[in-house]
Amino acid sequence: MDQIKSRLSRIRAVIFDMDGLLFDTEPLIKTAKLAAIRALGFDFSETSYNAMIGVPGPECDMLIQTHFGPAFPMADYLASYRGDWQRLIENGAPLKLGAADIVRELHALGMPIGLATSSGRESAEHHLKTAGLRPYFNTVVTRNDVTRGKPHPDLYLKATHQLGVAPELCLALEDSHNGVRAAHAAGCLPIMVPDLLEATDEMRTLCVSVAGNLNDVRALLSVAT
Repeated sequence: MDQIKSRLSRIRAVIFDMDGLLFDTEPLIKTAKLAAIRALGFDFSETSYNAMIGVPGPECDMLIQTHFGPAFPMADYLASYRGDWQRLIENGAPLKLGAADIVRELHALGMPIGLATSSGRESAEHHLKTAGLRPYFNTVVTRNDVTRGKPHPDLYLKATHQLGVAPELCLALEDSHNGVRAAHAAGCLPIMVPDLLEATDEMRTLCVSVAGNLNDVRALLSVAT
């Protein structure tokens, strides 16, 4: 615990992932995608789906097309998935436990805050604005802003650059394996808050800590600062 406190005491900015970390959207995305695939008479295993968590949407689409081959009707799948997805979030994306509190608390402390998400710009801005959180973020970096998405470090490197804080002084909060890999590769200090994926031995090696929820992250930070 003393080592964790020591590492966290150095942070000068915090970068959040979005889906599965700030917003409880990953189960909704999974439901919509798998329903669309099955409605077309295909099946997708849990292992195959889990490999896509944290990966940008267009890359997920390519993985699905490659998995099923040229016979898979991608246009029909996308129409079905996007329709279900919009229906599921028509009243706004649900926030994860402690999300609003930690963002507002960090802002009140004067801590620069960024977002590094595999989602697109339109989706990220919509979710943050609908939840009333957009004013707290100094920068929002999306898949539209980089050439390579997670697990590559590009999103985090751009976010740290825009915040003006060295990566090694930035805390990265992530729920996915690919997100943790991206943050670690950028030189940030990751904390994993598992959502659909459990923390593996690899994740525990790459992370400063693994937390149960964002309230637990707040508790860690309050002890370290």
